Amino acid sequence: MNDGYLNFDEYIRQGEPAQQEKAGYWQTAIGLQAVDGLKVSEYLQSTARRHIEGDITIDEARELVNQHYITKTSHDTTTRGRKRPTACRRTS
Repeated sequence: MNDGYLNFDEYIRQGEPAQQEKAGYWQTAIGLQAVDGLKVSEYLQSTARRHIEGDITIDEARELVNQHYITKTSHDTTTRGRKRPTACRRTS
């Protein structure tokens, strides 16, 4: 994966104004997760890129991520006993 896209820097430098704004918001949100020692999932990053590209709205992005983790948690609960959905995971 291109690190510029992972951090959304490429959108901020070269994107359309709406993409720059959206990328800045996502970058801030992901950075706040990193402060807590969390790393966001590939699914969230992919969904964020779809939002930045204009393929989906922020409400659709929120719903997709929520549904993904509800489904994932349901699966994890039956296979590992987890009870809580996590959109992020600890990096340390």
